[in-house]
Amino acid sequence: MQISIADARRLAETFLVESGLSSTDATIIADILLEAELRGRKTHGFIRLPGIKSRHEQGERTKIQVDKEEGQCMRINGGNQPGYLVAYRAMELAIERATQNGVSVVGVYNTSHCGMAGYYADMARRADIVGLFFADCLPRITPEGGTEAILGTNPLAVGIPSNTVPLLFDMSTAAITNGDLLVAMREGTEIAEGLAFDPDGEATTDPDAALKGSVRPFGGHKGFGLALIVQILAGALVNAATIPPPGASYGLLIIALNPTSFVPLAQFKTEVDELITCVKENRRERGVTEILIPGERAYRQRESHLVSGIHLDDTLVSQLT
Repeated sequence: MQISIADARRLAETFLVESGLSSTDATIIADILLEAELRGRKTHGFIRLPGIKSRHEQGERTKIQVDKEEGQCMRINGGNQPGYLVAYRAMELAIERATQNGVSVVGVYNTSHCGMAGYYADMARRADIVGLFFADCLPRITPEGGTEAILGTNPLAVGIPSNTVPLLFDMSTAAITNGDLLVAMREGTEIAEGLAFDPDGEATTDPDAALKGSVRPFGGHKGFGLALIVQILAGALVNAATIPPPGASYGLLIIALNPTSFVPLAQFKTEVDELITCVKENRRERGVTEILIPGERAYRQRESHLVSGIHLDDTLVSQLT
């Protein structure tokens, strides 16, 4: 089903309000999910709404609050609130402090899945702040050579201000994400070989078995190393669970840097632009028509979808309605 942006936003907000969230909170979460849809990241889009509703109905919640502060570092207790809200407000605070003081480091614990990590790094980029975002998730990834899930999909994202192409790097450290598995299950397709294991540790192409089992890190030992480091930075460092049992809370680490602490903003953005130009003008392999900067493809999709609307699975729309 093709749906306009206005109707899609209204659908998500209404579903969230009917699920018990305030209209303010529903607006924030709906925007994060809609941005994922606009940028072609359906794995982190409206398919997540039923899970958000289910998670919101579990456990008691308290206010999001800073419970420890020292220098430019602060720690936030997410109060078991939806990760989307906690990450949004933590990044808002990080940007505010970095704008005032040059740098801020925010650790978060006691929250849940926060969706597309790049959304929050992009908040910093749009405020002319360099934003780094790390998230520790529930166990999904095996160590290199193992078959049991012990590490989260542990995404990391970086947003960098520029005058030209929006520079946004956003990646999961998993060979395949939970969102990819959910999409494959909904579409009734198999996943590629060599990405996942079933609960017994046997290789599988069944997305349902993979979701119940485990997935490999991307890029072998390199992805494993990144996933391990992110789990420590967004786990042990911020008072979140380093080896999360089922139901444990997620952790986040946000670093916000004001370029003006080092060089004038105009100089910084100009030099970033010059590097981007050099990259895009690099001699290309045969058959390659253009070199894209991280985030560029997604922003082009976004511009197109703003005009044409987005496509939502009929079954999902019916479920949400």
